[in-house]
Amino acid sequence: MKHVVGWISSLLLLVTFGTQTYKQWKGDEGKSEKYTLIFFVAAIAGTAGNLIYSVLVNNWVFTALNAALVVNNAIGLWIAVHHRKRKKARQAGVI
Repeated sequence: MKHVVGWISSLLLLVTFGTQTYKQWKGDEGKSEKYTLIFFVAAIAGTAGNLIYSVLVNNWVFTALNAALVVNNAIGLWIAVHHRKRKKARQAGVI
């Protein structure tokens, strides 16, 4: 039963992060400016650390959650970089 609480909580957290990443993907470059590169780098570092810890203590609920969050944050970082490059290209008149 205690694992069910962990899995449900993990799903809620993952849906929350995933929804935010999706909104960023669908948004324009200007709106994604508030999601800085530093945030995503820190989020990847933090969730990667939690992933390693979860594996070391054999907590598979949080291993799965943190693995998914590392992927989600990496996608968010890619989106932020992509939007930033497109904005600079537009400002330079390339596109």
